[in-house]
Amino acid sequence: MALTYALRQDAYALALEHANKRKRAFDKHIRAIEFHPGDLVQRYDACWDETHSSTRKLVPRWLGPLQIVSRSLNLYALEDLHGQPFASAAHARLLRLFIPRPGSALAAYSDSLKRARQLNPRATQPIAPQPALALPSSGKSPGANLLRFGKPGRLHHVTARAV
Repeated sequence: MALTYALRQDAYALALEHANKRKRAFDKHIRAIEFHPGDLVQRYDACWDETHSSTRKLVPRWLGPLQIVSRSLNLYALEDLHGQPFASAAHARLLRLFIPRPGSALAAYSDSLKRARQLNPRATQPIAPQPALALPSSGKSPGANLLRFGKPGRLHHVTARAV
């Protein structure tokens, strides 16, 4: 009986040691990025990670551009470029900074926001407001019209309907 107890204690100690080793390895790669209201970001769409459908190969995983509205610890409230709320909240690990193409309306928005932040570090709006028609819509995932989820883990094909 004592041998069994000793083996269990050794296994438990090794499991804790291994967990601590994995945590240290994971923590080495954590990037501390803090977004501010007004920043343009992209959000990772993880709904395709758990499927084996061939459609997932063609669907972009990053949605956006989206705009940061507010921050609460590691959660960010997002909205699209037209001011419509996008999802309830997104964790910082699911976000990355959006880098617009040079010469586009989004590049002008980003540059104007940078200039506004040079004058006022807490600025959330660009100096020169961008016309709403010049900004692209960030809408839903490009693959959302191909497939939709019924029960978790199951995909159902959606046929296009004439409206």
